[in-house]
Amino acid sequence: MDFMEIRFDGRLPVDRDDVEDELNEALEGVGEVSGAGSGAFGAHLDVDVDPAAERDEVVRRVLGVLVGLGLSGLARIRPGDGTEWIDV
Repeated sequence: MDFMEIRFDGRLPVDRDDVEDELNEALEGVGEVSGAGSGAFGAHLDVDVDPAAERDEVVRRVLGVLVGLGLSGLARIRPGDGTEWIDV
């Protein structure tokens, strides 16, 4: 896996920059936030991931950050090696 997409459906209860900072800290050595955007229906983050990184570990780290920030029910992720979304 070399990237992950994170979608936020609706208004975030925390600043998006704080989410990016937490993700970058949690993914140190295996990935980093590389892009972001927002619109009328929500926001998204793009995460570059080291292709050699363990997929399940990267997913676990990302989910841990999102749950820890209270984004359950507002966020979903799509690892770049799949087509299915994982709800937080």
